[in-house]
Amino acid sequence: MVQNYFGIVEIEVNDGSGPNLAPSAVASATSVHPDPNHPPAHLNDGNLLNDYASATSPTMPAYVTLTWGTAKSFDKITLKAWLCQTIAPTHYEVEVSADGVTGWTKVASSYKMPAGKLSADMNQLAADGFNVMHPSAELGNGFDASFVDDAGVKGIKLIPENIATLVNYHFLTQFKDKTAILGWSICDDCDPYNAPSTVQSYQDTVRAIDTNHITYGAGAHYTYESGYNVGSYVNILDSMGREMYPIGTSIPMNTVYAAMKDTADAYRAVGKPAFGIVQTFSWYQIAPSLQPDPVLGRAPDASEVRNMTYQSLAAGAKGIIFFPYYYAPNKTTIPSNLYAETKAMVPEINALKPALMLGKKTEVATGNSDLRVTYWEYEGKVYVIVVNTSYDSTANVPYYQAGGPGTPVNINASIPLPAGYQNAVAKSMFARLPATLSIGVDGKLSGTVGAEQVQVYELTPVGKYDPLVTGKTLGSLQNSFTGEAGFNFTTANAARTVTSLGRYFVNGNNKTHTVSLYKESDKSLVASCTVNMAAGTADASGFKYCTLPASVTLAANTSYNLVSSETSGGDQYYHDNTTVTLGSGTANFAIFKWNGAWYYDGSASQSFGPVNLLFKDNSDFSMLTGKTLGTPQNSFTGEAGFNFTTPGTARTVTALGRFFAGGNGGSHTVSLYKESDKSLVASCTINLATGRADGLGFKYCNLSAPVTLSANTSYNLVSSETSGGDQYYHDNTLVTIGAGTANFAIFKMNGTWYYDGSANNSFGPVNLLYH
Repeated sequence: MVQNYFGIVEIEVNDGSGPNLAPSAVASATSVHPDPNHPPAHLNDGNLLNDYASATSPTMPAYVTLTWGTAKSFDKITLKAWLCQTIAPTHYEVEVSADGVTGWTKVASSYKMPAGKLSADMNQLAADGFNVMHPSAELGNGFDASFVDDAGVKGIKLIPENIATLVNYHFLTQFKDKTAILGWSICDDCDPYNAPSTVQSYQDTVRAIDTNHITYGAGAHYTYESGYNVGSYVNILDSMGREMYPIGTSIPMNTVYAAMKDTADAYRAVGKPAFGIVQTFSWYQIAPSLQPDPVLGRAPDASEVRNMTYQSLAAGAKGIIFFPYYYAPNKTTIPSNLYAETKAMVPEINALKPALMLGKKTEVATGNSDLRVTYWEYEGKVYVIVVNTSYDSTANVPYYQAGGPGTPVNINASIPLPAGYQNAVAKSMFARLPATLSIGVDGKLSGTVGAEQVQVYELTPVGKYDPLVTGKTLGSLQNSFTGEAGFNFTTANAARTVTSLGRYFVNGNNKTHTVSLYKESDKSLVASCTVNMAAGTADASGFKYCTLPASVTLAANTSYNLVSSETSGGDQYYHDNTTVTLGSGTANFAIFKWNGAWYYDGSASQSFGPVNLLFKDNSDFSMLTGKTLGTPQNSFTGEAGFNFTTPGTARTVTALGRFFAGGNGGSHTVSLYKESDKSLVASCTINLATGRADGLGFKYCNLSAPVTLSANTSYNLVSSETSGGDQYYHDNTLVTIGAGTANFAIFKMNGTWYYDGSANNSFGPVNLLYH
């Protein structure tokens, strides 16, 4: 509707080239002009000299209805009106219903996009796991209230595009309170086609109407070259997408990483997200008259789409928008194989999402510009993305070569890992991706990465990593000191390997703090790293950690000072009336360093901060180095686990363990029996409601005294279970042990032993720590 009312002279309904069916219907309308000379009956009376008119300022959408007494078949609707530029409807849709009350279904539209196309695409995206849609917000493309409401129900968030529509026609006002709206796209190809001042005017116009949703823009791909700067919009837009469209141009595919990193770094510096916009279309399909060669203007293949997506994630993208390009009103250009690939990556990106959003990100300097490696440390694990972009390492090559442009190059990778992960278990996260890398004796993730390959790994540390501070009573808050503050402690009678240092997170903390470990006797610096309080999440005890560049060993029965850098007026922390409890060793007193001098402050067990560290007993190694969990169950009462044979050297066992399944909260006695005579060698009880699991998912109880297992001898390791109690995993669970042989699953019921399962099977699973 252009003016404040609309008028229709006549509606004609035809079946093919047959007669007009409208005159045999009864016409009605939801909005009628008060002038009796413009009734709904004029809609279908066959007279072009009269008309129907709506009321002034009618409620939209407004409906006119033709009702027949019997079913009709038709395929054409014609609407005729006077003064088409002023009072005729600008757009209309056709709906049908069998009874005129229920089941109204849209069957046609005067919109440029066919009726239901936008909704059909949205429903398909929702069904396939996607969560965001970036549609054009043009009036007449199907973007209406019913579409937006349906998107909200389906869980699809919308970023409407087209600034001319957004700031006119009351579009923002109409949709700004809809739950489906994620934000507004106000700038396409921002650099170089829209000056920052122009984008700022768009931003101001949108903000005057809606302050609750983000604004978004897209930067052209080639702006990674000097002379362009997407950073010009950092302080204007709330988020930025980077267009990745090198395929079918002279731009090499490996520039996707550089372009995305340029944007991600600029926006991350001010706390804003950047997204990767990955090409899934053909330039030839868009403009064959301008690019007539269908080979040169080809779409990427599935492998290229995967490679560009993971390049974007490795470079710091906080989300991916796959761009199919609506180049015609009736179709989307994404080929079926590319849609299948984007769909396959949805669960992969979801699996990585917690680490990508909240983990500590490190870009690895590989020494090879074609090998892109990034890892994220998150909740005790490391997630690694490895991308070989070398297939397109040469620009301006013929794009008709088999396998794509450029010369494929396999790369020998040797990837350094963070402290504590040099002996981790490396697991490929996704079965459909290649996995040719493993952690070598040098503690690096090594192997050959094939041309154009993407590989993704989850690294789980082996062994028992524990916090030094296991309990705390917080004192009073302060932030009036500049220096280093923490506490002095003495190690227990065993050496400790330290991998991470930590500081307590107080709500509102957002600064960086260097946590340092000094030897008390000579005040020499043992290790230090920097914790970013604005990044990541605190552990269950409230601490945030930084990983040391290399693990350090603390001597037994030795005193150390553990302190964090603090700044007056900066982040708050707790005063020295805070007390701490250690899981191992002795907490002596609070301590601080000011103007180069050390000061001892407080009584036993007191600390500033508090501060913490993660360590592993040098004597403790996990027997299990890997596992594949089977079927959960809890329908058995007895003892269950597996039988194993020790290697050619004796082992001293210090702790026994059971896998912690989600929701477990009971106590379980873990026992070790000698297989030959079923004699009990050792046992202890684990309370699964307390403590935290190690990197492999096990909780342990310490033996009252270590026990020695003979070489080349078989033992049964089992945990007590109760029907209806904690869940554990059935004997289709597979275990890998670092030394010796995992034989078969075993259980004891009513005093009798039963052997169950094949090699490497286990109930539980169960584990032990030994040296």
